[in-house]
Amino acid sequence: MKVSLAPYMPIILDYSSYEVAFHNLCLFDLPNYVTFYVPGKWDEQLVESDDIMSSYEMYRLMLELPVEEVSPNDRATCLKVIPDVLKNMSKQDRDSVCLQLYALMCVPDSRRIFAGVDSHTDCLEILSDERTAVIRHFDPFGKVTLLSLLESFIPRLEQLKHFHANRRVGNKAVAAFSAYDRNDESYAKRLLMTAFTDHEGDVDDRTYLYTYDKRNKTFVEFRPGRNNVYHGMDISLEEARKKAPLIVRKFHK
Repeated sequence: MKVSLAPYMPIILDYSSYEVAFHNLCLFDLPNYVTFYVPGKWDEQLVESDDIMSSYEMYRLMLELPVEEVSPNDRATCLKVIPDVLKNMSKQDRDSVCLQLYALMCVPDSRRIFAGVDSHTDCLEILSDERTAVIRHFDPFGKVTLLSLLESFIPRLEQLKHFHANRRVGNKAVAAFSAYDRNDESYAKRLLMTAFTDHEGDVDDRTYLYTYDKRNKTFVEFRPGRNNVYHGMDISLEEARKKAPLIVRKFHK
């Protein structure tokens, strides 16, 4: 799974508010599946900031962020945003934000988040002539940090019936989850996290996740429950080829 993040940091006169926003964005703690979208040349933007350039360590950290630079695009100027959180911006700031939002619209297979606009809305509906998208909105001036939001996406393992060996419950066969150890769930949880980060697309309570268990030489299917809860089970190579061909190709099986 990939998270595409487009933070927008407007010029804020109240320095304490700026500190809160910067802390809540917690850019240096982002997981490795996050891409950070910025309009224009990132290094040039950094140089223009006196606060960043006054600290070599800050400049180095900002320069090493997983950045995707967004090129100018005429289609970005025709965006409609509902609710219109951009209406009070200057033209220059609005153009920059529209570039970021349009870039997010064009990113396939991703959970998309826009951060920076001081608004309590949870989602932004973005409309253009050629496509529409609903993008999750994060308010960096609120009480929740971006890292907390990203951590809320992480799936949790809860095994109710698929354990280390095949078994029967009444007349019904219950498949094994070879990686599962009741006394130590760490390996099974790592497999779930791998399946989660490898998934190309958004993940919700209907999304099945897949990976390969190298230790036990079997593919694994993680089935969803509610509130990011999953349970795993072994599946055959034939099943994996039908259900998760990208995962099969990744592991060359």
